Amino acid sequence: MSGTSGTSDRRRRPLLLTMTVATVMLLAAACAPPPPPPPGATYRVGVAGETFALRATNPAVIAQLDAALASGRVGVLGGELLRGNGGFNAPHQWHIDPATVYVADVATEVCDGRPFSEVSSDIDYWVDVLGSYCPWAARVTARL
Repeated sequence: MSGTSGTSDRRRRPLLLTMTVATVMLLAAACAPPPPPPPGATYRVGVAGETFALRATNPAVIAQLDAALASGRVGVLGGELLRGNGGFNAPHQWHIDPATVYVADVATEVCDGRPFSEVSSDIDYWVDVLGSYCPWAARVTARL
């Protein structure tokens, strides 16, 4: 009997060691500080009574968006349109690529539209055909 119990103990040791290491790793991960937020700034933008969220990573564009927020300026902003909310534009299933955001005085009419009633309602056209979004009457209403 003692031979059987010794063999059983030897088989349990690697399993016990593996479980102990896994537990220590989980505890270490739980105690680690959260990762830093991605660079950039996120804004709430109003267009003709509808809203969407915009994230910008270029410091010059962030300064322009902050100035637009402070002044209440209504104008053109835009960028490349991508599928998915990007982690900041829920409930929409699209977002403007943060690296492509721009603020302009004018833009072509074809990329002007409202975020819910036009872009979200025909996302295939906006993403696959136009590939960009540039609402003319955009107002930055908050920095999130």
